[in-house]
Amino acid sequence: MSKTDNTVLKDMVITMLLYGIIAQIVCLIIPGDHLRMTAGLWIGVAAGVFMVIHMKNSLDEAVLYGEQEAQRYMQKSYAIRYLVVVVVFIAVSWLRIVNVLTLFAGIMSLKLAAYLQPIMHKLFAKFKKSK
Repeated sequence: MSKTDNTVLKDMVITMLLYGIIAQIVCLIIPGDHLRMTAGLWIGVAAGVFMVIHMKNSLDEAVLYGEQEAQRYMQKSYAIRYLVVVVVFIAVSWLRIVNVLTLFAGIMSLKLAAYLQPIMHKLFAKFKKSK
């Protein structure tokens, strides 16, 4: 099971980084403060990568507990991830160092990677076979 989990994690992180590169190109096309947009995007992608790694580690840990303990542990893990996102949004909004919309777009890379993971896994497997 661990090998599958690591493969899924690797697929998702690669998808998130590819999304970041594509979104970076879009940010460069849109007129505005490119430095703030880029910084927001990559801080969001980094937060998304942190969350997907934290989710994988939380799931690996939760399977070792009983049903009630696992449920409480997963709720606590979810609260930690949610708190990290809230703190990041509050910090960048207060400091005004990055574009909040691109920060949101970067964090949404996690959702995109989750939805596209089966498709990207097949694509990466084909790419690996062709080498």
